[in-house]
Amino acid sequence: MMYDLQISLTILLLIIEVVAFAWLIIDIQKSKKKQDKIIQLENQILQLEESIIALEETIIEKVDLIQNTLISKKNK
Repeated sequence: MMYDLQISLTILLLIIEVVAFAWLIIDIQKSKKKQDKIIQLENQILQLEESIIALEETIIEKVDLIQNTLISKKNK
């Protein structure tokens, strides 16, 4: 009788451990997918920031050109 109870409890414990381990694996996979999405979004943000910086540099160059043109005309 005691032996049957020990076997039943051991089997129950094994089932609980297998379920917990499976749940842990699934959770890790979900976290990995979320992490991959975050990295992808960060890369897109970085590309956008690079584009904005390039546009700002172009604007600065144009403003400098306009200022130099106005200064040249003023000095004539």
